[in-house]
Amino acid sequence: MDRAPGQQPGAAELISSVESAGATVYHPIMESSRRELASVFALLERLHDATPGELQLQSQPLRGGLEAAGVARVVARFRDSRGRRRVFSLVVKRLNGATAREALIYQHLLSRYSDGLGPRLLGWHRIGHDRVMLFLEALRPVSAWPWAEQQTAARVLEHIVRLHTTPTDERLRDVLAVWDYEGELQRTAQRTLGALERARQRTGSSFGPALRWARRLVLGLPALRKQLLSFQPFGPAIIHGDLHPGNVVVRHRRGKRETVLLDWGRSRLGSPLEDVSSWLQSLSAWEPMARQRHDSLFRAYLSARGMDRTLRSELREAYWLAGASNALSGALVYHLTVMLDERCTGGQRASAADSTIKWVRVLRRADAFWS
Repeated sequence: MDRAPGQQPGAAELISSVESAGATVYHPIMESSRRELASVFALLERLHDATPGELQLQSQPLRGGLEAAGVARVVARFRDSRGRRRVFSLVVKRLNGATAREALIYQHLLSRYSDGLGPRLLGWHRIGHDRVMLFLEALRPVSAWPWAEQQTAARVLEHIVRLHTTPTDERLRDVLAVWDYEGELQRTAQRTLGALERARQRTGSSFGPALRWARRLVLGLPALRKQLLSFQPFGPAIIHGDLHPGNVVVRHRRGKRETVLLDWGRSRLGSPLEDVSSWLQSLSAWEPMARQRHDSLFRAYLSARGMDRTLRSELREAYWLAGASNALSGALVYHLTVMLDERCTGGQRASAADSTIKWVRVLRRADAFWS
């Protein structure tokens, strides 16, 4: 049977070939290291003409990628067919269950339409029915926090215009529709209500207003989502779905700075304003410049799309409804859970409480429009 582009051979034949070559691994990549060692070797054999016998791998777990079962930066040392010593770095990402759809996103969206928006896909290997390993290029950021510059923060919004205006064919729509986001949003919104109720009981009346705002928004969530997705001049489009500073890297390439988006596991059809709101709200939570220049950054996105830069009242309304969708999709319940978890440190709970307050403010604004 023909293999898909980038697909590696079966695990059994890979394991056999690598073990017979005497390859070694320092620090297993994640779990099932024999299979992963074999898969990485097959990739290096294809990309760099690696020869058996002296493959050495070192791995370092990476933070982030909450949708993935594990992410690691892997450094491979080997000899090529000419006997030259080579060193090559890549990122190995394991996807289990429903998260395996991210492999489809790379194959059918990023590799075909939006090359350069995300890390380059070096290859992929299916371990089982719903278990996939992605091999991605390793990125070197220019700095850990480049967002104090307004121009750099605005460039992210200008960059995602390319994604939001990507045409969709039937195959791509089918790939994006594998995830029933609207159904999951309803379930997560209900969990958020439960967490807010526990917070109200724990703290007295301080979360009472937040609970009322959230109840009204959750009750109207189907109609809210319908209104948001039909809002013109945007309408439904391909969105990243999890746009925040932890998922964006700025690197130097070909003499200039380039923005790269990470973690595409929540990419879907949605409102572009969900990405815009996610970026501006998450960045504003940590960066004073972003709070002060919020409207200027929003206008930078509109300009990049060739739209009127006026922040009309109906546009602001749609923006805050998008923010409420983001809050109810998991952001708020995550911070509430940490805030209420007595096993977490005092610092973790204080940070989560601060983030909770910021997301509750988003609900307050959205409820004011929706009511």
